[in-house]
Amino acid sequence: MLYLLGVNLPDSKTVPIALTHIYGIGHHTANQVCHKLAIHPRCRLVDLPEAKTTQLSALLNTMTLDAELIRETRNRVDVMVATGRYRGARHKAGLPVNGQRTHTNRQIAKKRNGNWLRRRDFSTTTVAATRVAAASSVRPSPPLPISPSPSLVPSASMFRSALRLLSRRC
Repeated sequence: MLYLLGVNLPDSKTVPIALTHIYGIGHHTANQVCHKLAIHPRCRLVDLPEAKTTQLSALLNTMTLDAELIRETRNRVDVMVATGRYRGARHKAGLPVNGQRTHTNRQIAKKRNGNWLRRRDFSTTTVAATRVAAASSVRPSPPLPISPSPSLVPSASMFRSALRLLSRRC
């Protein structure tokens, strides 16, 4: 197995497919890298000469990949949250960010989008202490909804008479 940028790449796979094991490289970028280095798309990683391997590692070192890319993405999200943007609020709540529906997929989106906040520097003891403090504090009960009685609902004749009075004053 070839060890490149902290990732073990499988030898039995073709070079473009093996490159997709690195975070930040998809199929399109892997094909572009192979084209730039004149590596055939069906060439396996085992068959790659040593010179091409060094060229590949030199090219990948110039790109923003793996931990650095994750850090940049996380910083962009933190800026959105700190500046109070709509997308930041959606990230913070763990809801879909790019306009997807929430009627049927909100739970899946909370599982996927909320993980970066949960994995941050928040310890479980402070979260548990906050939950206990919040549960122990006395909260006022919400006011009961008041529905208007049918006699208080204005009718069309009441509106007409009010309009007549307003038009006389002007």
